[in-house]
Amino acid sequence: MLKMEFHRIGKRPVFWFILIVGILLALIPVIQIWPESLSKEDYAMYPMSPYIGWMYFISETYYIYILVFPLLASLAYSDTYAEDYNTGLIKNILTRVEKKKYLLNRFFVNFFIGGLVSVFPLVINFMGVMTAFPLIENNYYFGMPVVVNGSFLPELYYEHPFLYVILRLIIIFLFGGVLASIGLAFSTIVKNRYIVLIVPLLFVMALDVLLNAFGQLSLSKIFLGNVEVGWFLFVYLLIGILGSSIMYFYLGDKHETI
Repeated sequence: MLKMEFHRIGKRPVFWFILIVGILLALIPVIQIWPESLSKEDYAMYPMSPYIGWMYFISETYYIYILVFPLLASLAYSDTYAEDYNTGLIKNILTRVEKKKYLLNRFFVNFFIGGLVSVFPLVINFMGVMTAFPLIENNYYFGMPVVVNGSFLPELYYEHPFLYVILRLIIIFLFGGVLASIGLAFSTIVKNRYIVLIVPLLFVMALDVLLNAFGQLSLSKIFLGNVEVGWFLFVYLLIGILGSSIMYFYLGDKHETI
């Protein structure tokens, strides 16, 4: 079943289109900051490094990335349940696989793919900046203070910058997976694939407006911004994972497909 799922992903043109968009978002900032006419001696005192030049901190394309983030998460695979239902493919699948196994595999594959394509541009960008600048730790006093008080875990950034990057990637991966799961969950109610794909975008926009209206950090800033966050970040993730999974499994299991 899993082999079939991943084989199907590779045949979806939209999946490769999203990866190409991600590569463009990642490499444009690398080209913009690429060093010219620098000698080995220049690198000794040059303040730039992947920990500073990462698109998460300084790239203008990161704002585009934030804007399209929910679409990156949902476009890859969130509409497949609706696609199977509309085409009748689900009837063929369920003659060979138990329904609970089908739902479970689809949920986890969709979560993984949604998180993967969401975090893909940040990974490619970091690796791209590594080809241009040495991987040296940033110094708060002599470098470029991109993480200051009121930012996301400044102590971790200056003491263990690589762990900081990994943690940010994990959080963004989980956020992308949650948004993909929300789209998948709504596909049990709405069978129009195009509506399913924009549901995560509408969800984020609505919550951002609502949270800002009450003077709270928006969902986009909490998960994608360089701001100080508390335990509520993990509460939002837990609510998103549990809420989308319960909705998906409950309504998906109730559907009479055969």
